[in-house]
Amino acid sequence: MVSKFLVHFVMAALLTVFAISGGSWVSTASAEAATSQDKSMANVQLILKKLRDSMLSMKDFDALEDAGMDKADVDRMRRAMKQKIQQMTSDAVEMIRML
Repeated sequence: MVSKFLVHFVMAALLTVFAISGGSWVSTASAEAATSQDKSMANVQLILKKLRDSMLSMKDFDALEDAGMDKADVDRMRRAMKQKIQQMTSDAVEMIRML
């Protein structure tokens, strides 16, 4: 499972980028650049939300197993979710680097 440290790292990097920009994503550059930056920031926020939701859903697999679902099926679902979380984490880190 993706560690909480990694999620916190991604969020801290996001906040650092925000702080460096002076607390505003809109600079004195052209309006077009500001719009592009706003879209990029919205994409980062969306992927971080999806990442957080996916990590929280990992707890649901324990409940499925406790409810009687076959362990092999639950383990397969866990592996698939872990891969999804790893991909979203990589995507989030790449988007933050691009900002």
